[in-house]
Amino acid sequence: MQAEADIRARLERETRVEHDAIERTLAELTGDTLTLARYCHRLVQLHGFHRAVEERLVSVPGLDLRERRKTPLLESDLVALGIDERYWRTCTEIPRLDTTEERFGCLYVLEGSTLGGRIISRHLHRSLGVTPRTGGRFFHGYGARTGAMWREFRAALAAHAEVSESPDEIVAAAIATFRALRSWCESGHVLAARGGQGVVA
Repeated sequence: MQAEADIRARLERETRVEHDAIERTLAELTGDTLTLARYCHRLVQLHGFHRAVEERLVSVPGLDLRERRKTPLLESDLVALGIDERYWRTCTEIPRLDTTEERFGCLYVLEGSTLGGRIISRHLHRSLGVTPRTGGRFFHGYGARTGAMWREFRAALAAHAEVSESPDEIVAAAIATFRALRSWCESGHVLAARGGQGVVA
């Protein structure tokens, strides 16, 4: 329990600036001005980031990463919304994921985002009529299992932090993941709109 409290406190404290920054970048996803075109644009970006990262997330102790992959959910959403594959992009600048510490740090960001995704999921339904069946599977996350999956991740993280010789590396990797995601989302790629039409963002 102490190991979990210690590593979580460090992660929450030391990633706060980057966490707040990515929330500002993606604030439109919970805003009143969200349009379907902007939502599709963000999905294309999130897909490109997750696809690149998940190809490098080979394994971490205590977790089955296959059931935590978000790329299939994002691809399902893009198909449901009619976004042609020619508009899909793959992120080329991702954080280092060579060590177990780096992979845990990255997963802290990806798994933590499922909690905020529930808020976005409700907003998508209210503002755009998008449901998990019609292009909102990614933000729906693990559905009713979201809380349990987060607790399972926290337990695995704590267990590894307790024996790790480089807990600083976990924190550094989480910060690097936040920064890489924000840089990718602010890079101004093609805006994918419904029906496969694209316009410059």
